Amino acid sequence: MHSRSWPNPAFVVDQIPASICSYGLSIARFSRLVVLFLLSCTFGVSGLPVPEAWVPLRWTGGPLELAWRTRAKTLPADAALRDAIARWYEPATLSLLEDFSANCLLVTWSAPADATIEAEQHQLVKIYTEAAHKRGLAVLGLVYASGDASKMVADATRAGLDGLVLEGEFTPEFAAALGKAAGSMLIIEIAKDAAPWRWKAAAIVAVAGVAPSARNLSEMGIRGAPSSEPWIESNIWLVRSLSLVSSSRTVWISSQLENPSAVDYARAVADAAAAGGHWIVSLDDALRTKLRARDASALETWHRVSSYMKFAESHAAWRALAPYGNVGILLDPASTKAELTDEYLKLATRRQVPYHLVERSGLNAAAVAKFRAIVATELDPPSAAERKLLQEFAENGGVVIAAPSWGGAPKTEPFAEIPASNGSVVVYKDPDPEAVARDLKELLSDDDLGVVPFNVPSIITFASGGGPGQPLLVQLVNYFDHPVEAITLRVAGKFRSARTETPEGPAIDLPLRYDEGRTEVTIPKLSLWAAVSME
Repeated sequence: MHSRSWPNPAFVVDQIPASICSYGLSIARFSRLVVLFLLSCTFGVSGLPVPEAWVPLRWTGGPLELAWRTRAKTLPADAALRDAIARWYEPATLSLLEDFSANCLLVTWSAPADATIEAEQHQLVKIYTEAAHKRGLAVLGLVYASGDASKMVADATRAGLDGLVLEGEFTPEFAAALGKAAGSMLIIEIAKDAAPWRWKAAAIVAVAGVAPSARNLSEMGIRGAPSSEPWIESNIWLVRSLSLVSSSRTVWISSQLENPSAVDYARAVADAAAAGGHWIVSLDDALRTKLRARDASALETWHRVSSYMKFAESHAAWRALAPYGNVGILLDPASTKAELTDEYLKLATRRQVPYHLVERSGLNAAAVAKFRAIVATELDPPSAAERKLLQEFAENGGVVIAAPSWGGAPKTEPFAEIPASNGSVVVYKDPDPEAVARDLKELLSDDDLGVVPFNVPSIITFASGGGPGQPLLVQLVNYFDHPVEAITLRVAGKFRSARTETPEGPAIDLPLRYDEGRTEVTIPKLSLWAAVSME
């Protein structure tokens, strides 16, 4: 059932003539469509979910997992936990997935170990994969270290695996060899550095993220005023940045939670899903051991995770909504300052600045016309054509945030605001991401920002939609364990209705207030994740 004769998607992509771009479709976009078409045909025949619909679950176990974790010095000391890992691929564990939203299992497949252990693992996985396929579950093999690429793919094919996932440090040569050997089998690499993957045409992009959380500055050993906002770790900006090539791209976030509670698990699901991604659900050893024993508290946690995933999947249409925002942030694929770029995106998100991402090659009059401000610090220096375009944007009433190469940077002050007819160009001496994100809130009015939340120190918001015939959707994720009350959203424009939805209960209509062309709504209480839809 799983032998595949489809051509290697990478080969097909290489044959695409550049003239296809004359039809308004980029090579990257067209390449992705070819890959997804071939894979969709393959999985459609097998009856399994197509790759773009995969919802991933890390489901590691077996003797090879024990050997690998012994080598990595991460094997738990508790004998019961080790036993649960060793016996995880007993068929009974599949019953945990009944009525669960995850449909793609990431199983332990390849790691440095004795050949007899690897052979035992492959036989276990083969039997388990057959049982999983009968339940409509895709199965991907986790590869922890390099090896013989051809043999790895051949073994995976014999076991009926639907793809391989690379997790760890791999040379480009090995990744290329594996891709060549794989043919139509999908290879997913969990990248540690997200920046290069923003521009690659890949059916699924997986990247290492953070464990979503919030801490007061005092807990981090940093002195701050009593009113200081907490430090929030979130992946919302990361998912957004990986959706730049295509809003329909599938994005997976990989992160491990430390001593997680049920709330931590639910938050990790919400954090990735709010911007349209998937958290690779990763259970800690203690929870897995209790689940295997059908412990009541563990099952309660499991059901809560499931309810949050079902909420995300029942609103999959939200992923197609374009980000809302009047601020454009320019990104340059050729930039040598990827870490600095990431900081801009991360801190603008933390500062509740709704923004769009614009690739440098897509900078044109039509692209800038919809913005009130453009962060152009990656244009260092801007070309003559880019400078002319941005100068005209400023003269027509916009705000341009520029690097020192624009000219006119101050010697002592952080930035100089250079008037330009109806707008201005703000030139920074040293465009620090924290300063730029903070100053944007001062340089722009509430109407310029479009959506302004109040009483959200532990919350990150993400606004999308708002186009013709579309609702404006504002999602809110709370990174503290205690609920937040009386959250206000001030939105530019007049809306006729607003309702909020959460995974915990039915939708609730919210009263509206109008003031000087703005609409305000108040969310009485937010536990963890809510979405406010305004028509």
